[in-house]
Amino acid sequence: MNALGIVFSNINDKQVPEITKKRIMASVPFGGRYRLIDFVLSNMTNSGINNIGIVTKRNYQNLMDHIGTGKAWDLARKRGGIRLLQSFSDDAEEVVQIDNRLETLKGIMYYLDKTNEKYVVLSDCDIVCNISYSDMLKGHQENHADVTILYKKNQENTTWKEKRPVFKLDKNERIAKIERSTNIKVGDALYLGTMIVQKDFLKKQISLAINKGYTSILDYWADHTEHFLVKGFEFKEYFAYIDSLESYLKSNLDLLKMSVREDLFRKPYRPIYTSVNDSAPTKYGPSAVVENSIIADGCIIDGTVKNSIIFRGVKIKKYATVSNSIVMQDCEIGINATLNHIVTDKNVQIGENRMLCGHETHPFYIEKGSRI
Repeated sequence: MNALGIVFSNINDKQVPEITKKRIMASVPFGGRYRLIDFVLSNMTNSGINNIGIVTKRNYQNLMDHIGTGKAWDLARKRGGIRLLQSFSDDAEEVVQIDNRLETLKGIMYYLDKTNEKYVVLSDCDIVCNISYSDMLKGHQENHADVTILYKKNQENTTWKEKRPVFKLDKNERIAKIERSTNIKVGDALYLGTMIVQKDFLKKQISLAINKGYTSILDYWADHTEHFLVKGFEFKEYFAYIDSLESYLKSNLDLLKMSVREDLFRKPYRPIYTSVNDSAPTKYGPSAVVENSIIADGCIIDGTVKNSIIFRGVKIKKYATVSNSIVMQDCEIGINATLNHIVTDKNVQIGENRMLCGHETHPFYIEKGSRI
């Protein structure tokens, strides 16, 4: 695939401040063993993209530790592979604000200039899905489009924490108008944070848009739909937006549904890769009860786990109950403790006889390293 990948690793950090306080969105743990960036990188490598730049600003040590050389995604290469990019402005090497996409792209122009690929795939890290960018690029070329943007027709009325871009398309899938709303209705075309643009065209438009005062590349396309051929590409499979702690919990618990796991992890020739961290098998004691849950390696389960996601190295003591919750790596749940609709970060210790309850619309978050 004659395309370069650009990943915005922490452009949406502000949406989930609880879990991005000490990490960026790209390195947020997901599904018991993955990070959010695993889905973007896997989608790109499965589509034949082997030159990927990850734009990052801060707190990226966890991301570097997770990615390593890129071997897990077959990106440990002499040519191409993964490269972390820092975006700088023209003034005294000042770092660009990460939520300004156009200035960010201008700040990595040195990287775009050195690459030979004809097209650029731009993607965020707050969406979980399994997609073939090859099909999207094929549609882009067949339509002779200037820009092709990924969207999904909403299946139900949804309210989002932040305003989301929604497209108005004509009968030929041309995007005629781009609006923003927190209330997305059934059938609305919801933006999925990914677009394909010809590289030389993108470089030219970046400069023009900045000179006109734009900070959002999507706003620039929206105001120039009469001048550019901006096409939509419909994605018809499962996706999840991570824009709040509520949606983070919901999207993780969605993995407990067979249909979601089929859509994400069992696509022929489109596996989701991650950095492998070998651990001993999980040990289940005589008193352990597990129902409809995903439990990673290296755990010791002596209590009850229902409808939950349990990461590596977690210890759940006797008579403890964990329900509808996410327990991240190396946590310990004490004897007779109860957790319901809880998201615990790493290395949390819950003492004996503690009862912690949230709600599916307002889950309770426990910060990394806390003791309760």
